[in-house]
Amino acid sequence: MSRPNFADEESGKKIIMLGNEAIARGILEAGVVIGAGYPGTPSSEILPTLAEMQKFFPHLKLEWSVNEKVGFEVAYGGSMSNVRSVAVMKHVGVNVASDAFMTACYAGARGGMVLISGDDPNCYSSQNEQDNRYFGLHALVPVFEPSTPQEAKDLIKYAFDFSEEYQSLVLFRTTTRLNHGRGDVVLGDVNLMNRDYGFDWDRSRWVCLPSHSRVLRMRLLERLDEISKFADDFPFNSLQLSGAKINGVRYGFVAAGVPYSQLLDALNFYGVRKKVSILKLGLVYPPPKKLIKELFASSDEIVVVEELEPFLENILKQIAYEEGLSKEVKIHGKDIFPQNGEFSGEIYLENIARLMGFSYKRVPVPDEMMIIPPRLPILCPGCGHRATFYAIKQIEKKMKTKFVNSSDIGCYTLAVYKPLEGIDTEVCMGGSIGLANGIAKVQSKNNPVLAILGDSTFFHSGIPALINAVFNKNNMLVVILDNRSTSMTGFQDNPGTGITITKEPGIRVVLEDLVKGCGVSSENIWVEDANDLNKTVEKLEKAVKAEGVRVFISRHLCSLVESNQFRDQQIIPPTIKVDQEKCTGCLICVNKFGCQALNFSEDVKKVSIEQSVCRGCKVCIDVCIQNAIYEVDA
Repeated sequence: MSRPNFADEESGKKIIMLGNEAIARGILEAGVVIGAGYPGTPSSEILPTLAEMQKFFPHLKLEWSVNEKVGFEVAYGGSMSNVRSVAVMKHVGVNVASDAFMTACYAGARGGMVLISGDDPNCYSSQNEQDNRYFGLHALVPVFEPSTPQEAKDLIKYAFDFSEEYQSLVLFRTTTRLNHGRGDVVLGDVNLMNRDYGFDWDRSRWVCLPSHSRVLRMRLLERLDEISKFADDFPFNSLQLSGAKINGVRYGFVAAGVPYSQLLDALNFYGVRKKVSILKLGLVYPPPKKLIKELFASSDEIVVVEELEPFLENILKQIAYEEGLSKEVKIHGKDIFPQNGEFSGEIYLENIARLMGFSYKRVPVPDEMMIIPPRLPILCPGCGHRATFYAIKQIEKKMKTKFVNSSDIGCYTLAVYKPLEGIDTEVCMGGSIGLANGIAKVQSKNNPVLAILGDSTFFHSGIPALINAVFNKNNMLVVILDNRSTSMTGFQDNPGTGITITKEPGIRVVLEDLVKGCGVSSENIWVEDANDLNKTVEKLEKAVKAEGVRVFISRHLCSLVESNQFRDQQIIPPTIKVDQEKCTGCLICVNKFGCQALNFSEDVKKVSIEQSVCRGCKVCIDVCIQNAIYEVDA
């Protein structure tokens, strides 16, 4: 069995790695045993990379947990037992885990414990841009942030030693550009820990009731003070001092993470990298106050370069005020760089040019260069979600009313766009049913309330809200889109598939049984293949018109997973074509259903099917009111 590059044991070997792969390699080198979490872009590849390593390093114990809170607790249970452990999630997942995280920080770590937060400036795959550096300030624990894939590997390896030395949890913050960027990484030695594992029954530490937590709070503050004193010697912080002046001004810069790497590129572009002072941070909280004061002493103006919130900027301004330097050193931050989005290369070049009095003009786009028009994200061809939302629209039309469709975050949220326009709310995981509980209390029965969410999302956080609906008799229909995959984050398995992260068989949790266990009566549960449009419409209409809490499970395997299975099993999907004589060009299939495989010719005013795109789901056959679309006989 050949090893993947990231599992290569050869120390000193240099390979190109994805940031998430580099993080996984660093976790392996640190001697971590337990890894748990929930898939969420941009952090999704870390645990699966470790799962591939498990074939060669069987000491690893990994899982996709049902949600981020459980994942954190699994990892923290390992730390309590003297095991190095890591919890992995995206930034909004830390919100879910924060109930356990905030209190666990009081007790601290026994075995090294790191929480990885994959932040997402620019909302590439998220519902917000929250800056999780503030969780360090909130929980009073250190925050590490790497700037390159190499540093990501080295820094997270160091984080576990640091965690054990100070008995502190570590928040390891990354951003999408680091997680999904690639770079050279030199491998280090794999560390297999030689220690005794086991729970230590220290009730005064692990039982966080008030009398214990008051004492633990004092120890937490002592740990933070110890870490603050060490911050100036933190090996991944560095300070470059320069007394040179540019147009009469001594400039200093402060940056961490990807912004530090991009800042260096911009300063090199103008040839001034050695003429300015630069404080590079790997430990972004608590701050290295001595280094910051040295930067103050060598600078007239300081620019804090950070994406999203003025986290470091506010820290520097506070220190300047405390040192009586507010009038002597001018500190820039969000007055120069925006407080939203991910910074492009042009933002650095333009803002530095404006600050230092350089000349910079954007390179114009040549007239002959093709400009790709903007395109809305859309559900995949053959996706069962499209069929379900189309069915919902058909029932709305038949009943001559409008539903309130409360949704979750997932692939299906793309149904908010034309032509389906089937989503009215989306806030967070599990929020579909939670919001529907409130909406149903005041909504007219003439406008049925539907809570729409995926299978993995239901396991994640839909169950408590469904129980709440049953308990409080809130009249609603829950539509579970069961595509047997956590598709939007990379097709990870979940309890509904019964396959673990290492692709070994687990125990499958049957949605129908779980729904019954939540108190929904058998007569109020319907199940149908999403791509059997006629039956879906028939059963879904009954579900909409029923009373009380009811559940419709719309089931069809994710079309991308299905097409891969077809390829692996050498199955040829059905061929679908359009009878050009029967097609009237009514455009219902294009304008109402919206599958990408359906093409309309302006020349002949007819629809045809792009065979390279079509997945053979056959739903368009039922959509066409002219009976012009058909399956070609094999």
